[in-house]
Amino acid sequence: MASLLMEQQEKLRRVVDDGRFRAQGLLSDLHASPSSSSSAADPVRVHVEPVERSDLPALLGSDNVAVSKFLTVLSHDCLQISRLSQFASRNLYRQLLLFGHRSSPHEVLLEGEPQKAFGQSLSLFIELYETVSETTVVLGNLLQQLNAIYSLHDNVRPLNSFKSFNFRTVFESFGDGLAIFLVLDEIVKENNNIKSYLALYARMLNKVKTEANNFVMIIEDLDLLDQVVGNLEKLFEFGFFKRLTQMESPWQASLNLVRCNKKFLDACCSCFHDSLSELLLRIDSWKELPFDRRKILHNVALLLFSVHVSAEALDKKYGKLIMVVFQSVPVVYVEGGKRIILFDVLKSQCPQALSSWSPLREASKDLVLMKRNYLKRLSEMHSRDWQAIKDALSCWAVSFQSIVHPSSEILSEEWVRLLMKQIMQGAVLADRLHMLVLSMLDLHALLEIPLRKEKVKSLCHMIVSLKIIGDIFEMKGPGIIRSLPHVINIIQADIEQFILPFKSKLQYEIAKWSQATKMGFLSSLTRGGKEMDTKLTDSLSLVLVSLQLLEAGGSYKRQLLFSITMDVLQSIGHLDIDFSRIQKSMSKLRIVTDFQTIIEEKTNCSFLYWRKEMLGTWLSTIYVDARNFSWLQYILDAFSDGLSLLKLSHVGKLTLQSYEKEIENALICEIIAPLCKDIETDLRLHVHSTRLRGSVFVNPTRTGVRNLSWYLMVNPLRLPFKLIDVKLLVESYLNSAFYSHSVMSAYDGRVYAEMRQLGELKYGLELDDCYLSGYFGDQNFDISKVVENPNTFVDGYSYNMFNQMFIENGPDNQGRKNLKVIGVEHVATSLARHGLRPISVASNSVTMFLNQMFTALSELIQGDCETGALKESYISKRNSAALNAHPSLQQQELKFSLGKLAIGNHGVTLLEQIHFVITRIGNALGLVRTLLVGCSRYCCNSLWYTKGSTSDLNFSETCKILGLSDETVMVGRMLDTCITNNKCRLDDTIKPFSSLIAIFSEKLQLSELRELKDFFLIIPSLIANLVDCRVLRKDKLVRGDHEPGSIVSINDGLIMGTAFVLKVLGQEESFDKLNWFSSAKKKLREEITLPEESCESQEEKKGWSNLAGLTRWLQAPPITTEAHKGVDKRKRYRDEIELIECSLKFARTLLSS
Repeated sequence: MASLLMEQQEKLRRVVDDGRFRAQGLLSDLHASPSSSSSAADPVRVHVEPVERSDLPALLGSDNVAVSKFLTVLSHDCLQISRLSQFASRNLYRQLLLFGHRSSPHEVLLEGEPQKAFGQSLSLFIELYETVSETTVVLGNLLQQLNAIYSLHDNVRPLNSFKSFNFRTVFESFGDGLAIFLVLDEIVKENNNIKSYLALYARMLNKVKTEANNFVMIIEDLDLLDQVVGNLEKLFEFGFFKRLTQMESPWQASLNLVRCNKKFLDACCSCFHDSLSELLLRIDSWKELPFDRRKILHNVALLLFSVHVSAEALDKKYGKLIMVVFQSVPVVYVEGGKRIILFDVLKSQCPQALSSWSPLREASKDLVLMKRNYLKRLSEMHSRDWQAIKDALSCWAVSFQSIVHPSSEILSEEWVRLLMKQIMQGAVLADRLHMLVLSMLDLHALLEIPLRKEKVKSLCHMIVSLKIIGDIFEMKGPGIIRSLPHVINIIQADIEQFILPFKSKLQYEIAKWSQATKMGFLSSLTRGGKEMDTKLTDSLSLVLVSLQLLEAGGSYKRQLLFSITMDVLQSIGHLDIDFSRIQKSMSKLRIVTDFQTIIEEKTNCSFLYWRKEMLGTWLSTIYVDARNFSWLQYILDAFSDGLSLLKLSHVGKLTLQSYEKEIENALICEIIAPLCKDIETDLRLHVHSTRLRGSVFVNPTRTGVRNLSWYLMVNPLRLPFKLIDVKLLVESYLNSAFYSHSVMSAYDGRVYAEMRQLGELKYGLELDDCYLSGYFGDQNFDISKVVENPNTFVDGYSYNMFNQMFIENGPDNQGRKNLKVIGVEHVATSLARHGLRPISVASNSVTMFLNQMFTALSELIQGDCETGALKESYISKRNSAALNAHPSLQQQELKFSLGKLAIGNHGVTLLEQIHFVITRIGNALGLVRTLLVGCSRYCCNSLWYTKGSTSDLNFSETCKILGLSDETVMVGRMLDTCITNNKCRLDDTIKPFSSLIAIFSEKLQLSELRELKDFFLIIPSLIANLVDCRVLRKDKLVRGDHEPGSIVSINDGLIMGTAFVLKVLGQEESFDKLNWFSSAKKKLREEITLPEESCESQEEKKGWSNLAGLTRWLQAPPITTEAHKGVDKRKRYRDEIELIECSLKFARTLLSS
């Protein structure tokens, strides 16, 4: 079971490692959905709108047949116009605007590319032809009906009950249909590719017809295709709008009748005036609705039609109104961000005879000034309302996100009305932001006026706000959809409250009229009586129809029919209904029922495709302020909407890729690259500020110092074509930088290693370790020379046991300021150059060296007579108190130079010789330990990128399976050989401490080292000498009078050698029984405590307040400075003894492991 778990763990580790190394490649291949939603949006989107399944006769059914027929005839054409207008908006405008679009206007097309592009989009132009033809027929029918209505006599039902004609909804539908032709004319005028590609395609088709046999084409198919192309050429020969009013117009007969119908022309102009006046009151205010600006274009189309039909100048009041429009809304935008300048539309579409119309003539003089004034007014409105918009948006967002859909049992009318209010507020905010951003960006580019820095940031904030509104509606969509029927019912109920009282009133009046008719039959025969009866019955029929239309789900079809019904009811004029309030409620109903379409349209930022230069500017603005870094995803989503526009328009693949590349390059140049450089600079400053003298300390709380870790906390950025992880890219950059730059020198390698560690601690970056053979090459460390002759190395370096390194001994009179340091990395680096062969050489050379040292130590102890004196004078009497307290520790002067006190200068020489031999043994053992760890590090580095041992395939087999070249297979075979050799030589390492201990312990058993049987008795003298030497060395360092080239005081070679000799001789327990460290520390504590207590008593005496106490204090002996120095010196000795004791325990632990 354990082996199975280990195998599963190993597989998991390999999977994680493979994913880590392949992450960047995998992320580059990821593709997200081309949806316009932001990264937090659900890819599954639900679009809901009320659907009407009943036909017109069922909806407008009434006992009053005349009224029902009248409504049905008008409503049918209006519904058809609405359907065609929506189809053109979805499937024609943007596609035609971007037809033949290329990534660069200077891109040279290959021969045949235009014909190919037109052929691929032939279905689009067929749809255009069908839509234009159908719209022409429907508008012609509606024109005939309106002309007939305004031409009939008053004795025709239901016109005989009308007080006045008010068919505003019908005229608005007529203007909506005419606006289709205006928009198409503007698109064709701007996109020259349409006509040019059509001409090239027609020329190619003529050539193919003449050589049909060569192209293997069927004649009938070519004839049909030629007919389609011919129809398209006729369609584009004249303007779409002017084609309706020319002599060859399909409306020619109707136009001749309309020109003579004064009542119709007056009604048309009156509708234009009333509707446009009402719209201008709401424009640029919080009462403006999302579809108001589009209605301005509809009214302009209606005005143009009146001008064409009447062929005479209009009244002055219409000219003044047009001038107000030019000043208030000179520009209108349609799908895809297409700009339509109303003056240009009127000038190009107006008849030649009326080209000198005073409003056009005055506007043409100051056209540029008019645009500048409009931009200035937008800027003023932006400055005035931007703070209010931000406050309103914040309140709306908090309120809208905090609501929770209640259960059906506790659903209240107040909650439904609150939801309706929030939907309306969100739609109005989105429309206002969309209008400001689109208009200001477009006009600044059109007039070539640069944007100021603060305005650039506020426009960026507006774009972010638009995407936030879209996200909130996307998030709250399911809850809104659940409550949408209740909201619709609430609005319909409000409208019913305006109508229901008049239903009862009409029923009462009709009943009263019927009773009066029975009583006076002759009075009903009079004309006045019949008219009153007709008004009452027609009004009641219209009220009943309107209430019937308010009973269902509130579809757009029912809304349009209801508006037409209200217009007819208002035309009768018998009821005093508040039609303006009903119209406001109907506007609310339209926004609520179509909220998803409105929000998608207003939060869609595809118009930014035409303002691509703003991407880099906004990204740099975001990067400067880390608090706004959360805007980054929204800005990318906004510019990614341009991709959906391009895909919808079926542009070329190269154009799509070019725009994707622009977005990615802007992100890398303005965000990723500066962030990588700033983080690297920040790490470099922190590291160098601790290494270089005179460097300025960086205060993180100082103004201008940014917290770059915020940038790394952002979620991975999702583009429609790629997922970009900012943190991963920064890690990749730093890994590459540390790897590439660290080969310069060892100092740079250490600096980058510290930078890597700081990056992990400060920024949470997961950086790779750097495994470079050139990391420590400047130390001139050659492992082959060291293992062949370890004598020179152990003499020239001091071993640091805790840091696992060797420090060069200070050279005499060489003027050097730096010392060499050799560590584990140097060994691993050298092994990377020489391989594992020096390791086997080191086993023999170190063993021979240690053998020599043990022999030298044995000769020193055996040959010198002073050794016996050492043993007899200091520590041979085990039963005496000298074993518990060292004699030197009993002296007041605390002299640890034991040799000097006992045997003079000759004793010092002997003790130093023993110290030197044991230190060399310890250095050699430190070399063994360093080689062991360096060998392990080298093996780990070598196998870092190799496959697990459980893998069945090797590099050569994998290359064959992938079908790579023979050279690649050969390289894979060489890699397999190297890996196999490394695995086979992993066991061929240097002998560990246990082997060395076993070898020399065996020699002791053979009585080769019996002279060392009492070696443990000399250790206290060695330690005492070492303590005295270290204290003296540190005192000289403090005083600044140390000698250059003197021995380094911190050398763990003696400690390591002492532990090894004790281990080999088996004298560890004997040395422990001496209890020397405890007794020495105890003696020192006693000598430290007595002077301190004396000092404390003197201090207490100072606190006596009476005269006797003062006298005693004056008579007390003073505390000498020498006493304080003695206490400090004893403390230093105590600290050194504790440090040596700890080091000895650590060394014995290493040898026992």
